[in-house]
Amino acid sequence: MFANNNMLFVMLNAKSDALGDLTATTASTKTFAGAGIAGGHAAGLAVTTAFAEGTAAAAPYTDATTNWLGSGGYNLISSHSNNVSFDLPHGPTPVSLSISSTSVTLWGFLSASPFDYGH
Repeated sequence: MFANNNMLFVMLNAKSDALGDLTATTASTKTFAGAGIAGGHAAGLAVTTAFAEGTAAAAPYTDATTNWLGSGGYNLISSHSNNVSFDLPHGPTPVSLSISSTSVTLWGFLSASPFDYGH
């Protein structure tokens, strides 16, 4: 992906969908990258939620999804994802709730070789 191993890269995506009479969605992603003496760090967090309230004739639908992509350096990678969905389809006002979260951290020894810079 990269011409040298002196870079750390992290990207996160968050998506939420809701279908019903009353709906609410939110999606947020945050990333951080920093260099240190022994290497570099990159981290990210993505959280998304979807809520829908329907009727007895039309059930609500929700979907929440988070994904990540990362690369670079000689990495130690840690990622954790969580997806939760609650559906209560019975009664006069059925509801649906979906929540997804992903966190990822990358740590890499950044190379100081002159060959990394094309010299």
